[in-house]
Amino acid sequence: MEELTGQLVVVHPQLTTDPVSRQGQIGVIATVDIKNDTIGVGFGSGPLGRYSPDALLMLKNKNELYKDIMTGVKGMDAATFKDLLDINMKQEYTDYSHTSAAMKIALENPEVMKRSMISLEDYISRNQIVDVSEEVSFER
Repeated sequence: MEELTGQLVVVHPQLTTDPVSRQGQIGVIATVDIKNDTIGVGFGSGPLGRYSPDALLMLKNKNELYKDIMTGVKGMDAATFKDLLDINMKQEYTDYSHTSAAMKIALENPEVMKRSMISLEDYISRNQIVDVSEEVSFER
């Protein structure tokens, strides 16, 4: 899971126990230890935070988010729709400033956050499924 290193994540805003008090803040994944269920996150200053993958959020894949926006448009208000599209447009750029701006939009509204972000734990689970299928295809 080296591809996680350097990714932007958000510490879940409702995390009840956080030794470095970074709930709702954006950080960068510095270390990944899947065996011990520990992700080290840097915040630019202060100590590295150590979290389990379910305590961290990341943006959904841009294609998945776009599909979710278009299929769920009837079930959301205009402001939520606009914010989700804004997040999705920012995902066209791969730099930290656009990703960070998209995450800040998501953090401003719980409904937008719920629709645009997934836990790092879910991301890891999804990618492990993909990794397994890739391994199987190589064995043939």
